[in-house]
Amino acid sequence: MKVIVLTAYGDPATGLEFRELPEPASPGAGQVMVAVDYAPINFSDILVARGLYPLHPELPSVIGYEGAGRVLEVGAGVSNVRVGDRVTLPMGSFTWRERMVVNVDGIVALPADADPSQLAMLTINPPTAHLLLETYVHLGSDDWIAINAANSAIARWIVGFAKQKGVRTLGLVRRAEAVSAAQEAGCDLVLLDDDDAPTKMTAALNGKRVRLALDAVSGEAAGRLAKLLGPRGTLVSYAAPSFAAIAVSPFDVIFNDLTIRGFSLGNPDFAGQIPGAIMQASKMVAAGEVAIPVAATYRLEEIGAAISHQMRGGKVLLKVSG
Repeated sequence: MKVIVLTAYGDPATGLEFRELPEPASPGAGQVMVAVDYAPINFSDILVARGLYPLHPELPSVIGYEGAGRVLEVGAGVSNVRVGDRVTLPMGSFTWRERMVVNVDGIVALPADADPSQLAMLTINPPTAHLLLETYVHLGSDDWIAINAANSAIARWIVGFAKQKGVRTLGLVRRAEAVSAAQEAGCDLVLLDDDDAPTKMTAALNGKRVRLALDAVSGEAAGRLAKLLGPRGTLVSYAAPSFAAIAVSPFDVIFNDLTIRGFSLGNPDFAGQIPGAIMQASKMVAAGEVAIPVAATYRLEEIGAAISHQMRGGKVLLKVSG
């Protein structure tokens, strides 16, 4: 069986290797065997490979945080999925392998007519987007939220769920060439992520202020998002690829009575809401409401090229089975 194994923490380009391992045993009671169709290379996977993530598997170990595939075999007592069904794989279940056995209560059945490459990206970003919009602020129709990195894959899910609620989205991007991608994602207003953004937003919205700001960058970018918030607004930090400390002006916090929160999908309080969010997202994919642009797909044997591409930017998938 073909797999990708992490052999050493540090540089993913040297620590990740293509290998052949024995086939998994047949599924036991309450388990299924799944042939993995696609598995993304996410930022969280890179952090695992670097040893910077809370998850530290004993090495050597297969890694891979999400993916989707087809059920090959079911164990005793399994009745909610059948052979041939497409399913998600449990988050953090080491998906960079051709076949794997998982507990049936950790998977979600998916629409048969949806793009399998899109279905492989449902375990992390869609429930994150759903929970960010539902957990911290009660948003009503015509409320505004602000997001940075608005040309990213998760931004498309935030916008997609926001539109279902009638919520409007201001998207910030760091480069002028990214404006069109954020507009394509569905943001109602797109601005460059610079110090002039609050003034431009105030002019565009006739003084209406943002109630919720979602930070995917950290550092100075988080501080600029905070300046977009109105009184008693909430800033939520959920990613930090810059690795920089959140830099929010104390005067923005003091005089606007701002709330700053942190979000992790691994919070056990969210576990019960994740399957429903994945199901909702799978229907949105099947209906063509959300589609994540894929920059490239690579076979497991091409892991070096895949990692190099991911480092340059763009959504990269591993084509695992077949």
